[in-house]
Amino acid sequence: MSYESRLREARKRAGLTQEALGKMVGCAKTTITGYETGKSEPNMYILSKIMEALNVDANFIFQDEMLEHYKNSATPDEMENIIRKYRCLDPIAQQAIRMLLDIELQRSTATCRLDDSNLVEPTCNIPFKVSDQPASAGTGVYLGPDGFTEHMVNAEAVNGADFGVPISGDSMEPLYKDGDIILVSMSSPVQMGDIALVTMDGCGYVKKLGKGVLISVNHHYDPIPVTEDIRINGKVIGVLPAQIE
Repeated sequence: MSYESRLREARKRAGLTQEALGKMVGCAKTTITGYETGKSEPNMYILSKIMEALNVDANFIFQDEMLEHYKNSATPDEMENIIRKYRCLDPIAQQAIRMLLDIELQRSTATCRLDDSNLVEPTCNIPFKVSDQPASAGTGVYLGPDGFTEHMVNAEAVNGADFGVPISGDSMEPLYKDGDIILVSMSSPVQMGDIALVTMDGCGYVKKLGKGVLISVNHHYDPIPVTEDIRINGKVIGVLPAQIE
């Protein structure tokens, strides 16, 4: 409810006509009408007299505007708390946070076009970040924190994924092939037996998580022993089915 509606509500609750309220605050009836329809706004002096006549305060009149401001604005304490946590992260995690913010902002504000039947078309394109560096489906390749390119992709094709990573090698065939772009979710829980994007000793892998080992789907590859430097970057939830733009 806008402040104009609150003003009109308060006047009616006080049992006053627009003309009566105008006389109490020294305004014409048409002026009060303009305030209540949003065509004009009272200055602070007139507004204070209106609130006094209606026995309401600014919290009542502007409560919805203040709520909207709260939703869209952060307090200094909130900003400081978020930034402090962000600066405690390592470069890889900071890159992931920035990437996730961009993706979720685009997802939240993206709208789909309607077809002639007034049905929502599942063809919304959104920005989606794909690593320029491949993750190994073999013996491991370096996977650093930088080097992501933003592509426009179908929203449904990457639903639930935070970013994509190209596959290098054949150790995950026939499930994932060399050149496929896997979809990685950072929010999905990763359990034993799941396929995940893993960083270990400076190298990136796409492997099934075993007990103390990383397992390939292709049985021609031996399991890779897990070291203390292992990091689970996210769960692999699928593969990008279409060509990216």
